Amino acid sequence: MIGGLRGHWLYTGPDVWNRLASVRKAPADFFTELYRTAYDFLPTPPEYKEFEAAVNDPEYAKRGFERIQATDFENETSVIGFMEAAFGTIQGFEIKGYERLYQKLVRDFIEKYNLRYQIDRPFRLRLLLPGVFADFYQDLFRLSQIDAHLTELLHDFEHSFGTYTRTKQAIDLRTCISKASMYAEGVAGKTTGKSGTLGSLCDCLDCWPHATVRESLKKLYGFCSDYPGIRHAGNPESRLRDLETKDGVLICLLFFAFSGYLTNQLRTDEVIGL
Repeated sequence: MIGGLRGHWLYTGPDVWNRLASVRKAPADFFTELYRTAYDFLPTPPEYKEFEAAVNDPEYAKRGFERIQATDFENETSVIGFMEAAFGTIQGFEIKGYERLYQKLVRDFIEKYNLRYQIDRPFRLRLLLPGVFADFYQDLFRLSQIDAHLTELLHDFEHSFGTYTRTKQAIDLRTCISKASMYAEGVAGKTTGKSGTLGSLCDCLDCWPHATVRESLKKLYGFCSDYPGIRHAGNPESRLRDLETKDGVLICLLFFAFSGYLTNQLRTDEVIGL
């Protein structure tokens, strides 16, 4: 995940743990207790003999902890669990200001790498939706790379969206909305193995939690067909106002969000971090 802790685990050493260990008042058994805490969050922990050696030798514990890799954790949730448990471990040292330093270092780490979390007091990592959507879009990108047609459609959208951000012209705004709808249509076509309009392809899918969700996407597609100059000549009398920048952003986001329903190849659990 581009915004996950597991994907940035490598950098926690220099940015968090080593800095905590290097302060003048750091306890001698810092890595011993950290290693002990991590042990409970690894699906395949070190053998007991290695664990026993680590908890009795601070230098051995330090080396053992440094050998822990991101892939040693089962998933993102395991890393979060460890980070939160480590706060309790650091509290247990009863060193004034030590837990506040840990909070600051993790907060700085999140900001530095633009991760998708916020720290709630006293120390709980709360998942934020913008970061989840970034990972969701990244997974759509991955899906598109294994299909030449989807690759082309996604490239067309990104090119048209980039063009609009430079020109701010109404024609480019209509084009990027059109390209977003075409991408969603392409995803639905790949899933169903059929050709047709996005509206008709929606009726071929059984992924919907409720009929109104399906109808929402069909109506959004209907907007693209009826509003002048997006997908077709359209109906000028249906236009309530001219399109604005927010329409380009929000409508495109809706098409990409709906694309999550249109394919069964998204790694949803990984996007969330389960």
